[in-house]
Amino acid sequence: MSYIGMIVDAPYPNDIRVRKEAESLVENGKKVVVICPRKKNELQREVINGVDVFRIGNNYTNTKKGLHDIFESTFNINLLFFFGIKKALKQFNIQFLHVHDLPLAGTGYFFKSKMKRIILDLHENYPEALKTWFAWKKNPIIKLKNMIFMNPNLWSKKEEKYCKEYDVVVCVVEEMKQKLISNFKIEPQKLVVVSNYEKKEFVENFLSSEIQSIITNKNFSITYVGGLGPHRGLDTAIKAMPKIVEEIPNAKLFLIGKGSKNVEDKLQEITKEFNMQQYVKFVGYRPFNEVSTIMRESNVNIIPHKSNGHTDNTIPHKLFQIMMSKSLLLVSSCKPLKRIVETYDCGVVFKADNINDFAEKVIMIHDNENKLSSKRANAFDAVMNKGENWEEESKKLHSLYTIS
Repeated sequence: MSYIGMIVDAPYPNDIRVRKEAESLVENGKKVVVICPRKKNELQREVINGVDVFRIGNNYTNTKKGLHDIFESTFNINLLFFFGIKKALKQFNIQFLHVHDLPLAGTGYFFKSKMKRIILDLHENYPEALKTWFAWKKNPIIKLKNMIFMNPNLWSKKEEKYCKEYDVVVCVVEEMKQKLISNFKIEPQKLVVVSNYEKKEFVENFLSSEIQSIITNKNFSITYVGGLGPHRGLDTAIKAMPKIVEEIPNAKLFLIGKGSKNVEDKLQEITKEFNMQQYVKFVGYRPFNEVSTIMRESNVNIIPHKSNGHTDNTIPHKLFQIMMSKSLLLVSSCKPLKRIVETYDCGVVFKADNINDFAEKVIMIHDNENKLSSKRANAFDAVMNKGENWEEESKKLHSLYTIS
């Protein structure tokens, strides 16, 4: 039987999008092998929920990844993955190559002639993301390396080239599809939107009450869950806290997640600058069975992303997770977030990067929690009954592999 080869430069099954797609295809009767790097003590071969995992290399560290990134940026090929794919082709009858994200596009393209179809799955607007990901880096050597090899203009040219060369390009939101059409004149028929929706069964995560949460009734809890980064808008939330606590003395901002040392140091500096140490809690990583309880019990869950070329062309999984939790939702005016929240009247929108508007919206939510309960219900209804779920969205993914 023929295989779909999924290529991802990240540990598997850690990447939510890759895991969801791979398992969905297996559930639909397809055979899938995920080719990914091998870290120390990981198995080279295993099967996880029906998905074959083929790990390549040994002890894949951040340093090794950085070196491969430099080579890849210069020569459009990642040698670890090039030889890894060749090995996989000898062991699996791979007829479709599904490449996750732009950096591996050049490597995957080398195998186009051997495949029935090659698919490029863009998790985000990668060139624009490069402008924001490294904004708070301090190491001058790393900053120089990023300026030369992770230059957004260079990667924008790669994006145009490979979007035209691949048979199908998968986009994570409609906004990304329209951007590729308008910027690069990519044919609309080769672009397919497969968004980061959740399975309906994910709602079961919010039914348990076994985990003791850090959220208590003593606080008006403003909660962020996810990775910490310059583009996440967490600096906006922290800077808004002085105005918020003037009106809501028991307000507390909970940051659930991890980021790089530079990012965490920067957010801690802002917290101290605004004298908000008492009101901003850096919780760090928590297992999802605890995170789901925190989401559910919080007074308001926030996605305060800055609005830019990156965030306006992607969407986080946690949006749909929060919608399932039946908790109040406050999002920034990033295009995809604003579109979904306003379409279903399922939350509140503040102007991205606007400290005063964020504070005013939080205060309004505090003063009108009961009146806003319909928005909670609308959010839940959207994901469970109106198609904003993986069961519906995955049909578009399955259709990519129906050719003979």
